Amino acid sequence: MKTRKKRMNKNGGKKMKLYIANERGHTELEVNVSTVIEQITDHPTHWVFVDGDMVMRENIPDVDWETVNEVRLQEAVVGGY
Repeated sequence: MKTRKKRMNKNGGKKMKLYIANERGHTELEVNVSTVIEQITDHPTHWVFVDGDMVMRENIPDVDWETVNEVRLQEAVVGGY
């Protein structure tokens, strides 16, 4: 059985990759849970993807952050004609 190492910051919180899409491409960070929540709040028009799955903002409190490796904040795409 493989065991997965948890990435920990100096305060002991799990770290994960955070990608924030912007007009120049994206910003890549390695952050803890509190920073991810802060960035989700700071980007209210972005879609949230947790380990590749889109998560509605009202479901963010239900995420098991100890199992998350990657969060992507993607600018919402609006279609039209």
